[in-house]
Amino acid sequence: MSITRPRTVLPTTEARAKLSQIVAAFERDGVDAEPVTFGSHRNPQGVIIGWDLWLEILPAIENRLDAAETRRRLDRDTGTRLSFDDAARALDRDPADYR
Repeated sequence: MSITRPRTVLPTTEARAKLSQIVAAFERDGVDAEPVTFGSHRNPQGVIIGWDLWLEILPAIENRLDAAETRRRLDRDTGTRLSFDDAARALDRDPADYR
């Protein structure tokens, strides 16, 4: 499964109409269920993923949000713009983990 480049971008109305089928695939395939990309004019605007995959990627998302919040706060407190890498290091995180 490749989630970096969706094979198909469903129109939003089609994704809505197929929601029961999408949920059934998530229940059947668990973490291996293919994410569903949808949007307008075949431009990706959102992704539906199964709960099992969500739980698997949630720690990385939380780390990314933590680093971004740290950068925002340090920028505010120091008056100096920090790079994302510096903000990640301020959290004792390896910036390469977010690329």
